[in-house]
Amino acid sequence: MNNNIKNIIIFVMGILIGCAGTGFYIHHCFSRAWMNSGDHHHVVEVLDRELNLSPEQKAQVAKIFDEAAPSMEALRVETNTKLKSVRDNTSAKIRLALTADQQKKYDQLKAKWDAKIDANDKGWHIPGLPPGPHGCGPVCSPMPGAAGKTVSK
Repeated sequence: MNNNIKNIIIFVMGILIGCAGTGFYIHHCFSRAWMNSGDHHHVVEVLDRELNLSPEQKAQVAKIFDEAAPSMEALRVETNTKLKSVRDNTSAKIRLALTADQQKKYDQLKAKWDAKIDANDKGWHIPGLPPGPHGCGPVCSPMPGAAGKTVSK
């Protein structure tokens, strides 16, 4: 076989393996997104499949997740608020250690960083998940049990 054909085959195989790896990574990230978005239906289905739950057990497990969702959301909000406070405090201390010219540059850098954080804020910072109505991506609404709203698919 010609060397050019071998190289083309190797190149195409590399592309295919890269695409498969990327697909696996994306699936890996999004399969765990239930925990971050309040969409626990995925994990209920996994538990049903792996544990062979009865219909009553499946309903009971779903209800447990529904009841825990508001507490998880409150904890997420509380944690993000505390993290922001620590970041702001740290930033203020750093700023005091700088000269006036450095402070101006630092303020510009911090504004860029803050804009990036705001643009990427998905609640739990799920890699690659675009922002949605409540920080959980394009396919969900507010957490189940939160003000009577449910997750949409």
